[in-house]
Amino acid sequence: MSVAHGAAERLARSAALKALGQATRFASLLLVIVTARVLGPVEFGKFTFAYALATVLGVALDFGIAPILTRAVAREPRAIAERWGTATTLKLGLLGLLGPAYLAVPLLTHRPWDTTMAVWLLGLAIALQAFLENAVAVFTAVQRLEQEFQARLVEKAVLVIVGFAALGLGAGLLGVVAAFGLAAAASLVFATVRLHRRLAPLDRWWQPAAARALARDLAPVAQAQFLGVATSRLTPIALALLVGDLAAGHFGAASRVYDVTWVVVLSLEAAVYPELARTAAGSPRVRMLTTQAFEALLLVSLPIALALGVGAPWLTPLIYGPGFGPAAPVLAILGTAVSCAMLGHFLGAVLLALDRPRRLRAIAGLAFVTGLVVIPGLVAVRGAVGGAVAVLVVEGVSLAASVGGVLDLTGWPFGRGAAKGVTAAAAGALVASLMPVGGGRLVGALLTYAVALALLRPVPGSVYVRLLRGVLGRPGPPSAAGIG
Repeated sequence: MSVAHGAAERLARSAALKALGQATRFASLLLVIVTARVLGPVEFGKFTFAYALATVLGVALDFGIAPILTRAVAREPRAIAERWGTATTLKLGLLGLLGPAYLAVPLLTHRPWDTTMAVWLLGLAIALQAFLENAVAVFTAVQRLEQEFQARLVEKAVLVIVGFAALGLGAGLLGVVAAFGLAAAASLVFATVRLHRRLAPLDRWWQPAAARALARDLAPVAQAQFLGVATSRLTPIALALLVGDLAAGHFGAASRVYDVTWVVVLSLEAAVYPELARTAAGSPRVRMLTTQAFEALLLVSLPIALALGVGAPWLTPLIYGPGFGPAAPVLAILGTAVSCAMLGHFLGAVLLALDRPRRLRAIAGLAFVTGLVVIPGLVAVRGAVGGAVAVLVVEGVSLAASVGGVLDLTGWPFGRGAAKGVTAAAAGALVASLMPVGGGRLVGALLTYAVALALLRPVPGSVYVRLLRGVLGRPGPPSAAGIG
């Protein structure tokens, strides 16, 4: 079964635009790499601790709003202003409740003054980004992802200019984190103005009654997302508190490279999620979209995992310098976890699109409990490497639970294409094991993977042509769901 004509092109175009927006993350990665080189592992460990706490605040403020806002607007585009206003009102209320507690965390944990200031400044940046995501959710729902791309460009331009200027002037850690706040503010203003002028006037946006009702409805989604991000941040926080800033810095350097790979899964989800949200649960189209998107994601995530796994000893000193040598085995282990993380996250989006938030919450709860059990012990025994192993264990458990969670809705997501992709990746790993450490080993592994895919042909050539048509801006006719 193949995706209907028109749908494949539309999905490809949406995914390409989302990928462009997410690819701007490489600008922030570049700034972080230079920051790590300038500050050194210990000071960068402070940044890692602050960033981990700030992202926990961010997911608390998101409260599961983004995917639900996307779903609501996708189903009823004429309600943009009302839905956006309700989401914004709810986030303002959450910020008022959670902000004081967040500000107190570095004080209660007796962190140094510069770490405390970094936590507060990054918290401000993440809070502003939480409001930006409301506009992004609307852009995604109505498939106007070029607007998101422009907002991301504004954000990264400000971040890079101010961040590098701060480093050049010797402002250090606090100068860099202040740049994140300025960039988030600029992007938020830009996106909100575009939303107001291009899609819907944002008048009468204050919606307290609707926000309270939304909070009640969103509780399972919010809990699932909070547990998911809290689980992902357990390791750097545990490293900083149990081992020290040096180990946290090594783990943070590896995890920043790992985080950039989320460009892939977020791009695919942005294309598929609105389509699933508009489609009746239980229809053959749901099964078709889920299986083919899952296989496509697997085929893209496998070479990323392969590259990080076999190339880490060469990539880490190349990116960060010799002072971050201990981060190499951490990155190699995280590389093997990346496919599990991407696939599990995508299946979670499928559950949300099909109105199964309680299943998602149960999966996130299982992952969080697994993390609480394995992370402290492994971190205490093996430091940053132990933390990476713990992440691999947690992601594996989460993926297995996610597959079980969608079985009765979409069926078994692994098809023939998935088996061929795994075979190609295994061939790449085998070739890499026979080569010495270095850039040639990385190239050999990826080249072998590409050749194996070309021989096995997990995706027909005609599908590639249709996808290319969509990326170049020639989508097919609307689908049965009525999406133009």
